[in-house]
Amino acid sequence: MNRYLFAVILASLPLFIGYETHYGANDRRRSTAAIIEHVTRQAERQARTFRDHAARIEHADSIKGLMDSYEQLRLSYKAMEPLIEHIDPSLVSMFLNGAPLPKLDTKSQFLDILEPHGLQVIDEMMGQTADTLLAAKLALVEEADNFLSNITSAGGLLRSTLWTDRLMLESARTGVMRLSMMGLSNFDRPGTEPSLLDQRPILQTIRALIMTFHGDCVRSNITAIHDELLRHIDGALNELLTPDSAIDKVELIRRYLDPLYGDIARMQLSLGIELSTEAGPAQPVVNPTTESMFSSTTLMPSSASGLHYKSITPALVDLGRLLFFDPVLSSNNQRACASCHDPNKAFTDGLKQGMAIDHQGSLKRNTPTVLNAVFSRRFFYDLRAMRISDVVSHVITDELEFHSTLVDVVGRLRQSDEYIQLFEQATAAKGASAIDPTNVSLALAAYLTTLVSFNAPMDRYLRGENVAITASERRGFHLFMGKAVCATCHFPPTYAGYVPPAFLESESEVIGVPLRADTADAIADPDVGRSGGIMRENSPIYRGSFKTPTLRNVALTSPYFHNGSYTTLRQVVDFYHRGGGAGIGIDLPHQTLPFDRLDLTEQDAQDLVAFMEALTDTSLKVVVPTRLPRFASDQLNKRRIGGAY
Repeated sequence: MNRYLFAVILASLPLFIGYETHYGANDRRRSTAAIIEHVTRQAERQARTFRDHAARIEHADSIKGLMDSYEQLRLSYKAMEPLIEHIDPSLVSMFLNGAPLPKLDTKSQFLDILEPHGLQVIDEMMGQTADTLLAAKLALVEEADNFLSNITSAGGLLRSTLWTDRLMLESARTGVMRLSMMGLSNFDRPGTEPSLLDQRPILQTIRALIMTFHGDCVRSNITAIHDELLRHIDGALNELLTPDSAIDKVELIRRYLDPLYGDIARMQLSLGIELSTEAGPAQPVVNPTTESMFSSTTLMPSSASGLHYKSITPALVDLGRLLFFDPVLSSNNQRACASCHDPNKAFTDGLKQGMAIDHQGSLKRNTPTVLNAVFSRRFFYDLRAMRISDVVSHVITDELEFHSTLVDVVGRLRQSDEYIQLFEQATAAKGASAIDPTNVSLALAAYLTTLVSFNAPMDRYLRGENVAITASERRGFHLFMGKAVCATCHFPPTYAGYVPPAFLESESEVIGVPLRADTADAIADPDVGRSGGIMRENSPIYRGSFKTPTLRNVALTSPYFHNGSYTTLRQVVDFYHRGGGAGIGIDLPHQTLPFDRLDLTEQDAQDLVAFMEALTDTSLKVVVPTRLPRFASDQLNKRRIGGAY
């Protein structure tokens, strides 16, 4: 679609002006209802128009009109997106605008595969040649009809929601987060030509929501915050009118989108509007008060830890630190968590696969870092653990790792009067009973919440600090968010498979990493990955699927991939450049890479590596215990801090 026609369509969308005159909550509710009615009605109308248009295509000449109708559908949906994404993210990911990949039905007792639906499925169809699209007409009409039904359900949900001031501002922040972390990478255009113009309606809806608070800002004497907020919205809107190739995504985030994210929080706090942390006992994943999307406080590390943030005390963290570095958790009293997750190696071990207990060979997979691991919704490369307590149990009982049992670990810890006292101080229990599997897991989880790393040079630059990045790092970010499509799996700001803006899902991918870094005679790795993790995911679609790891500190965590088969980042970039496993001759019917091959130059590869190196953060001050709790046994007291090997 040409940019002129795109601009005409955008201009046809109302900008929701005139809300400045509303001064009370009742007026704001009426204005909000009008905004919601407008965006939902527009989306429903365009979905119906597109469905009807798809049903009428008969020859290649009619495809252009269908494409115009499709672009209008995208724009109308994007205006609605911040609202529905915040209220029901699962509806978006499953039926409206999720990745076009099959998933298992989590509500079924069987291994039922759910085929993808929504705009991204339609986008893949619309990206086909005219002849192919005409041949798939019936499938397109069916998908368009599904979308109409689902967008109508979404509209009903939005209309029936009680839109409090908190929900309105949270939706605005959700919209900014999604635009920054997924929209700028063209995540939801897997088939058609990328265009950032269709992100503008998101900001227009956010602007409309913010305008309803103008009167309150006047009465509270905080118009400066409101004006600054509008300045950042309008600046971003103007930038998005620039041709895609000329948009500096780094500066778009630094100058407009990240400040906008903080502006909304400042306005909410200044107006005394309820926060999500105050709305009920459930704790949010996204911190409602953080002022940057690239900060150690952006996400709530407690949300996936099994602990409420108010219960993470210094005493519990200190206890968890001792346990992390204490080899008493292993059967031979020589292996600690820190044996494989060495803080001097970015909490990895630098080995292709970790060393097994008693030097009995190697572990099955490479050791991932535990930095920022607490943000994950599922753990291990095969996603077999749902909670940190599951991780603790798996490691303790694995015959190649700690080769022990929870009963034995608790029994050993109870032999130490010092540990009993520490558990009493950190928990509500008294005596030896304070030491139990639950409290051991909670203490380790509490310590993991402190291992958060969001202070790399790229973080600092994007959040507006007075630091510099190189031209190569800047180009690398653009490649990462665009041509190289890295960010469609390694989502900022975690640069992992933690899916924004809700961060409720940890993704895995089938990319076909070979047994060895050999592109000429590639051998498939027999590791089945996720399909062998938990029984109810033993499905062909997850065979060879592995958790998408974080790229933070990736320059320090070689070797790479689940099997440690690649030793340099340049090799990794070349693997993706060739099209993953399928591109080097491995048979992968369910490979999930959204491309066949990347057209990367040598300079592109160097820039991508430079960007990934700019995600290095060594500022975290790790406090290693100077001593371990004493036992009555002299043999136990000989154990080494961090393990013997």
